[in-house]
Amino acid sequence: MDDEYQLYHQSASFVRFLASWSSPNPSLVGRIRELARDISRGGFWKWKEVEIMDAWLEDLRSIGYKFPPIIKPPQKLPSTAVKQKRAAICVTGIAECILEAWVPTYNVLRRRLPGEIDTFLFLSSSSSTQSVLSKIQLEQARSYLNTTATILYEDRIIDPRIPSNCKTYYHPWMNQSHVIPYYQQLWALAECYDFIREYEQKMNIRYDLLIRARSDSTLANVSTQLSNLNNFTIFIPDENHFGGINDRFAIGPMSAMEKYMKRWHQLKTCAIQNLHAETFLKMLLIRLGVHVQQDRTLSYQEVRHGRDQCH
Repeated sequence: MDDEYQLYHQSASFVRFLASWSSPNPSLVGRIRELARDISRGGFWKWKEVEIMDAWLEDLRSIGYKFPPIIKPPQKLPSTAVKQKRAAICVTGIAECILEAWVPTYNVLRRRLPGEIDTFLFLSSSSSTQSVLSKIQLEQARSYLNTTATILYEDRIIDPRIPSNCKTYYHPWMNQSHVIPYYQQLWALAECYDFIREYEQKMNIRYDLLIRARSDSTLANVSTQLSNLNNFTIFIPDENHFGGINDRFAIGPMSAMEKYMKRWHQLKTCAIQNLHAETFLKMLLIRLGVHVQQDRTLSYQEVRHGRDQCH
């Protein structure tokens, strides 16, 4: 597992390096030589590999190979008007219950929320069991095509960077075995939000609303208010509070939902010591001045666990 994590870390670092690398050199050969040396300086190659690259370039030159010219990027076109869309949906959790829970939830949302909607599945492929059922569920998530983007990721070691002198606790009491999955959930929410914002920028669109949903729960009832949401209120189900507010489903304007989705980054501030999921969410949104309306006509229930269930 340590070797696997190290390989993942090194690969991710190398990908980030390549994505950010650039050179003004007008020659393709020159850029290849520069890149090889920068890769070595970054610790990803040994110098011997740079020498091999130089020898390869020399071999190509010796047989008369002509390197193609660098193609200059096209001139920037005049900016077009931003396309407005009604909502983006961020679905997080384990890659399970897509057909049993998410599909009916999506159908309810489409009936009750007019306008263009994009769906982003941001799901963990890590399962506590390697059963046949879990493999089937993962394959269903992979093959589900009614999305704008589907991201399947393996849980990794994450650090909320809570200061050592921060006296955190969980009230109501929370089983310690749930802490790491809880952190993974918060991390995924923040990553999904950032992905949607990046998609907005690249595609020159803007979403009015963001909907947070889970893969293992079903939206059984929706208020007619979904067609008349305002620009400053987050609507959540008035159920499963556990001492705070519901932490399974939310719909609201992008600006307010940013604070909801990116609470992972608030852990390191130690501004709130009670990290129990529903309580932490309630206290954080109050602290950040986010208006929340608990809607009794919203019902969002988790699919039952069991032998013949999807999880």
